[in-house]
Amino acid sequence: MHAIPTGVSVLPALGPPGPRNLGSGMTTETENRPGGVTFVVVLAYIAFLFNILTGILVMIDADNLVQQVRSGMTENELMGAGIAMVVIGVIGILLTGALARGSRVVRMLFALWIAFEIAVGLYAVVGHSGVQRGAGIVPLIFGIVILYLLLNRNADEFFAGD
Repeated sequence: MHAIPTGVSVLPALGPPGPRNLGSGMTTETENRPGGVTFVVVLAYIAFLFNILTGILVMIDADNLVQQVRSGMTENELMGAGIAMVVIGVIGILLTGALARGSRVVRMLFALWIAFEIAVGLYAVVGHSGVQRGAGIVPLIFGIVILYLLLNRNADEFFAGD
């Protein structure tokens, strides 16, 4: 009986070959990924998992009359919103995986999304007062930091590939 060497799959490969296994459980992708990009990936996974959880909770609570009155939505509208949140969360998790592997297209999609978040935050800070102004500061500051982490020189080298 022959042993299969570590890191070798007996299943047929689907798509382009994956990263080279370095034997320590790390791959060349994760070894070369800048810390800032890894931080953005972790934040994105957390945000999209939270999106899925929130969507499930909205669906569970859709028949609650208090929630319907508070949101101004019917039970069916709340159910649709919950489903949309779950779908967006799942798509986001898939895109985050591609970002972690160095996808340039997903990097630009993330950058556009963050630029939109910055614009919304800036609008809230400039166009509103009180609590709404304060609510705009968080996406504004976090957006600027995340955009920098996605578009700095280290990230450029990682997304440039080999």
